[in-house]
Amino acid sequence: MHDQDIQQRFHLIQQEIEAAASAMREEKLDLTATIDSLKLELETIKLFMERYHPGFSEAYAKLREEAMQAIDSEWTARKP
Repeated sequence: MHDQDIQQRFHLIQQEIEAAASAMREEKLDLTATIDSLKLELETIKLFMERYHPGFSEAYAKLREEAMQAIDSEWTARKP
C-alpha cells in the first residue's frame, strides 16, 4: 500500500467516526428530550393523584419501595 492510499483510508475512517459521533449526539438529545417529557408527565400524574387522593404520597413511597425490591433487589442497596 502506498502512503497516499493509507492516508485516504484513514481520512475516510475519520469521517465515518465523526458522522457516528454526530448521530450519537443527536440521538442523546432526542432521548434526553423524551425522558424530560416523561418526567413531566409523571410529575403531573403524581400532582393529580395527591390532589384528588389525599395520602397518595405516603402510599406511593411504600409502593415504589416494593416495586424496586421486586424489580431489582440490588437497586436499593446501590441507592445513596
